[in-house]
Amino acid sequence: MFDLYFGEMSRWNDGLILTAVMSTLSVVIGFFAALPIALARSKSKGILGFLALGYVNIFRGVPLLVLMFLIYYGSGQFSRELRGLGLWWFFRDAYYCGLLALVLNTAAYQAEIIRGSLDTISTSVLETNAALNLTRWTSFRRVLLPIAFAKALPPLGNEYILMVKATSLLAIITVFDLMGQARMIFSETFDLRVYYIAAAHYLVLVLLIEWGLRRFEARIKWMA
Repeated sequence: MFDLYFGEMSRWNDGLILTAVMSTLSVVIGFFAALPIALARSKSKGILGFLALGYVNIFRGVPLLVLMFLIYYGSGQFSRELRGLGLWWFFRDAYYCGLLALVLNTAAYQAEIIRGSLDTISTSVLETNAALNLTRWTSFRRVLLPIAFAKALPPLGNEYILMVKATSLLAIITVFDLMGQARMIFSETFDLRVYYIAAAHYLVLVLLIEWGLRRFEARIKWMA
């Protein structure tokens, strides 16, 4: 097994870096995309709330692998229109299509996590903000959002870990992340130990993320 690892170390490292980058980017971008959706779900009962609910239901209901196929392979049917819009450079690249699928998926889940955290904030906090004459934007940005984030951190951390493992699906659309590299090495060696090495990489990455999240959570737990 050591020969499979050290002999292909550069490829394993490339795959590990890409997995870490893709999962982190998708979670960070998804978080900022989820904020307005969560706010609409929590505060709006009109058309915005309906659209936010529709987004959450669609992208939580469609399997991530199906979503990747629809974006990457389906966009080819609209190549002429996408070229006209100047977007074909994005949709012809498996990397960007995979990232888009991950972002759309995680944003739906993160929106529900943040919405739940916003809804659990005590009314006394809202009354204090009103007493201080804070604007709605200032109240949300400086008070409500930090409290909601602290409350949501454990489930958001779980979502991060799930996205790390979800990146393994990117190999199916020819993105050479950790799983993609494992498949390539297996196609050359036909040695099943390749997948044990890939599993060990995922395990180490997840354990490191859990360790970092626990330390970060300990620092901000007073906010919750």
